[in-house]
Amino acid sequence: MSPKKRSRRASVRGSTRRRVERLSIVSTRVLDGSEPLRLVAHNRDGSWQFLDGTPVDVDHLIATHAHHLFDEFPDELGPLRALPVGHLAARTEPGRPWRVEEFADE
Repeated sequence: MSPKKRSRRASVRGSTRRRVERLSIVSTRVLDGSEPLRLVAHNRDGSWQFLDGTPVDVDHLIATHAHHLFDEFPDELGPLRALPVGHLAARTEPGRPWRVEEFADE
């Protein structure tokens, strides 16, 4: 192997670039089970929102990484993992189909 190829390989292996996962907004009511998950939005900046569909109260929101929600609710969120950026999925109750539509970030 030529020295040029070796140095290129070393720089790829030694790369410090990592995929940055943005924080997402989650309703604590969804996490504690007092309200079902009714709204999932994939924001244009790559972050997510996992909400219960009730009026938003900042006292009932936390920030976390989306993969924690996908791990915690695999049956509900599995189909939404590929939700395109700039789209939301909404449903009236658990077990009902998700309605997907495009939305504009505010």
